[in-house]
Amino acid sequence: MTVFKCYMKIIKKNTGMIIMYFVIFAAISVVMLYAGKGNNGQDQFMESKLRAAIVDKDKSGISENIARYISKLHNAKKVKDNLSVLQEEMYYQKYDIVIQIPEGFGEQFLSGKAAVAVTQQPGQFSYMYVESQINDFINRIIKYNLAGYTMEESFKKVSDIKESKVTLLDVNGNGGNMPDFAYLFQYFPYISIAILGNSLGIIVCSFRKKEVKNRMAASAVPLRRQSGEAFLAFIVTGVAVWTGFIIMVLVIKGEELLNNANIFYYILNSFTVMMLSLSMAFLTGMIAKKADTVNMIVTPVSLFMSFLGGVFVPLSMLNNTVRKAARFVPVYWYEEVNNKLSGYAQIPQNVVKEIWRGIGIQILFTIMFIAVTLAVSRYQRQER
Repeated sequence: MTVFKCYMKIIKKNTGMIIMYFVIFAAISVVMLYAGKGNNGQDQFMESKLRAAIVDKDKSGISENIARYISKLHNAKKVKDNLSVLQEEMYYQKYDIVIQIPEGFGEQFLSGKAAVAVTQQPGQFSYMYVESQINDFINRIIKYNLAGYTMEESFKKVSDIKESKVTLLDVNGNGGNMPDFAYLFQYFPYISIAILGNSLGIIVCSFRKKEVKNRMAASAVPLRRQSGEAFLAFIVTGVAVWTGFIIMVLVIKGEELLNNANIFYYILNSFTVMMLSLSMAFLTGMIAKKADTVNMIVTPVSLFMSFLGGVFVPLSMLNNTVRKAARFVPVYWYEEVNNKLSGYAQIPQNVVKEIWRGIGIQILFTIMFIAVTLAVSRYQRQER
């Protein structure tokens, strides 16, 4: 086990770099977890209330009813028509929007020419949301009036309409929400490929120096055994990184993960992508001519796979053409499995088959990378 010990000795010297990478990428994952919370599940269907200032220049019965309607939907307050004060209050974010009902609004109301002005902070688009609500309210009143109701009756009819209550059915047992720990597993491929690729790829590259290769070729240890012991050292390092990730998940969301019925598949899926990352790191070290170029290979590859595979951009947001291309990226199949696991509290039998298919395809990619690495290694020995 001379080669194994040699690799482990070098890896031990680079432990600080591995820990640094792990902390950085783990911190990114945690930040993305809390930034992403509420972007899935039922929170998407919750109505928002804005802080609104209402300037009623018309002071008519119609404008009063519109102001009352706005107050039902938002945290609204009637204010004086003082432009400089309102600009200052919006600058200091006291109000999100300012709604101005112009003079003569009531007289032009039924003609359809009346318009309510909505002003908001630059770069925000919530005014479209408010304008849509106000226009919908006005149009419904006009329709009731044209149907023969008086203006007061029209206002009452529209105001009495009850909003539809939407209840999301808990079909899959998780309330339509993605478990928080699933976000952490979602970003693991990026962590795994980046850390193992950068740290271990450099080590393999250093062993390919001419003087080192010549010494190893002249040793009594067969080349096949040398490769095997090197990969064993890689596995030990990969398992250490993977174990550190699992411990991180347990520290942050341990109770939620341990109580999840799909914990076995989460762990197996993450272990599979770790093995995939090891095979990619080995190949990177074999094709990189210098240690300095390892990072130049790993960084774009990890980002490319993460974006196309669904780590940073959810697979549901990718169009069909991109998704078809993404099938040739191994990370895609990891995210497919992760999404299926996070979508069910209890996996149905037909979905279990799809999960095993995704894990199996990752294993095939791993075998392919190992085969390519061995082919490159043999070619380099012949070239020498």
